[in-house]
Amino acid sequence: MTDNTKKLSMYLDQNALDKLRKRGTDAHFFALRDKYNFVYSNGTLREVHKAGINADDSQKIAEFITVLTKLEATYFQLPDISSNVDARPYECIDTPCNVYLKFVDEDLRYDEFTQPMEKVGLAVYNGIEDYDEFSDIQISSMSSLNDFLSDNLATLELENANCTDKNIKPHLEAYIDLCHQRMQFLESQLHDFQKDIRLMNEKFKEANQDQSMSKAFRDAYCINVDNLKKIEGFNALSRIFAYLDEVKPKSFPPLRELYKDIFDEDKRIFNRIFIIYDFLNLIGYYPDESLNKENKFLRSNLDRNHAALGCFCDIFVTHDKRFIKKMKVIYEHFNIATKIYDIEVLDDQTSFKVLYDLAEGII
Repeated sequence: MTDNTKKLSMYLDQNALDKLRKRGTDAHFFALRDKYNFVYSNGTLREVHKAGINADDSQKIAEFITVLTKLEATYFQLPDISSNVDARPYECIDTPCNVYLKFVDEDLRYDEFTQPMEKVGLAVYNGIEDYDEFSDIQISSMSSLNDFLSDNLATLELENANCTDKNIKPHLEAYIDLCHQRMQFLESQLHDFQKDIRLMNEKFKEANQDQSMSKAFRDAYCINVDNLKKIEGFNALSRIFAYLDEVKPKSFPPLRELYKDIFDEDKRIFNRIFIIYDFLNLIGYYPDESLNKENKFLRSNLDRNHAALGCFCDIFVTHDKRFIKKMKVIYEHFNIATKIYDIEVLDDQTSFKVLYDLAEGII
């Protein structure tokens, strides 16, 4: 993230930004941006937006955006689709205010289509109150997505009909043809999708009858969470799997086999980080709190994204202790050099506490 400058890149999560929002002065911001290049992400904007909505205070959102502006922060994001294992985030140098407005106008509008599927993970923690209703919502969201894409395709075809630029028109026609192919594939899957969704949620309902699937999973594999949490430091992930192999019933498959993608070097590192983060939550290794609550579950998914993006930065700053525990395990496993700091905003300066520094042996 710092190819064109000697300053270190720093990624602050929302709770770190909040400290600067509450106590930061122009002197703080000047000193910080003189030493670091700051970055923020879609996850940052989602947390900022949610903080304002929860407080019913648009001014709070404006204050966070002002902090990002005073830090001269750069927006960055993982590529959406890539087969390149070395793919890196792309950056946007537009102002935080403009990026946020674009986020509200473009990104949030897709939540009604994507979040019902994202919330499937809630079932693992018995966070679905009515599985039949949940199925209806998921099916409706997919139908709405199909309608939305059809409308956008119609708009593209109208633009193509009116296009007179001979250089652009062939590319536009090729893209429209690709969209038609994808739409046909989506429509061909809708019927099976509806059946599969109802069957899946029925199985979730049965599995959560007596206790949450996550608790049943830990009980079945004889996982003692207190003993699990004692595993820290170097090679923590390997030692976690060794512990799980040791305590599991002999007839059960090793979890290393079930989660073999973690060790597949052909997979993109950020995808493997996602898998490990969810795995650590599932087995009870400093899990994010209240994962059976919708808001907490979605927040956990944002933290997972932060962990993936953080590996491309020099420094990640957070105050979330559970998050830090999981990040240490993940970063050490992949030999990621990103340092993890906590932040304290004092009257006359901003100080940092090093929580993880692989090069210095602070794990």
